Amino acid sequence: MSIDLASFAKENGVKYFMISFTDLFGGQRAKLVPAQAIADMQEEGAGFAGFATWLDMTPAHPDMLAVPDPSSVIQLPWKPEVAWVAGNCVMEGE
Repeated sequence: MSIDLASFAKENGVKYFMISFTDLFGGQRAKLVPAQAIADMQEEGAGFAGFATWLDMTPAHPDMLAVPDPSSVIQLPWKPEVAWVAGNCVMEGE
């Protein structure tokens, strides 16, 4: 069963989610999303300009979306108001 991230935020006092993916050089790329907006992000994903993702794209490429994987969510022990969640990269619905 999938975790509802909005409920997770309410139950655990999370104010922000860091939706993250790894670029081609091994660096973490992330978007910090307020808990109030996570329901929309869980459905549609957090947008990143294609050329700014370090995934070998140009400004002509479409935006990339990082759709959070709720099964990966962890609350940061050193900053409990923030939760990290892995993002699955999606472009043009794929």
